[in-house]
Amino acid sequence: MLFRAFHRQIRTVTDSQDLTAELGSTDRRGEDEGTGGKETDSQGKTLSVLRTITRLHINAKPELQGPQCVARRTFSISTETSDQLFVAVEESSCVCMQCCGPARSCSLQGFDKNADCVFRFERPLRAEMCWLGCCLMEIRAYTPEREFIGTVHQRWSVFTPYFEVCDSEGILVVRIQGSCCNTRCLSEQELQVVSTIGESVGRIWKRWPGYNEECNMDHEYFGLDVPQGMNLNTKVLLLAATFLLNHMFFEMS
Repeated sequence: MLFRAFHRQIRTVTDSQDLTAELGSTDRRGEDEGTGGKETDSQGKTLSVLRTITRLHINAKPELQGPQCVARRTFSISTETSDQLFVAVEESSCVCMQCCGPARSCSLQGFDKNADCVFRFERPLRAEMCWLGCCLMEIRAYTPEREFIGTVHQRWSVFTPYFEVCDSEGILVVRIQGSCCNTRCLSEQELQVVSTIGESVGRIWKRWPGYNEECNMDHEYFGLDVPQGMNLNTKVLLLAATFLLNHMFFEMS
């Protein structure tokens, strides 16, 4: 049931070899202009398709309509040409969803079209309203074999959203900065991904796809823009950051 989204995709993925191709032992990259780190073999094999991706579109697929508790949510991750790459499944609890809302703890697992797990994200419980740096949001990324990739930390800021993306050793890779007007009521939002030297290297965005008569509650449509040469681990961490920002600023219900 978790993979019905693959059967509803707009355009069938014809080139399945791109999702299962393995990297050669010599085709591994280190750091790319200060925005990457060492990649693990297992992750390079399962997520090698992200090497050539510059834009990811993420769509929420609500299973139920109306005021009902949905502890499991499904997201479709596709390219800008509507080729579906992964399905991400968020799992939480009804109590946490109803009581904590955007600050809820949850876990996300990504699956490819062969139903193989390709990444794991874990978000601990945090307080939505934080003062002076206490209980700030974060999300952690792991490989399918539970190898730690890195963490996305929210840092205390007076007026604007500010996040730091760190690798498995805690070294800063990139930063994420937003404007002072990030609110759920806005139909379009954008946060900048900035390198350690202050250069813009990508963005995380939200768009309103238009009115949908069938399900107009959780019609989140958001995504990630990154350069093609960015390190693979950094792309995975930014994908985790995209889901975290969706919880904090984008989703409406």
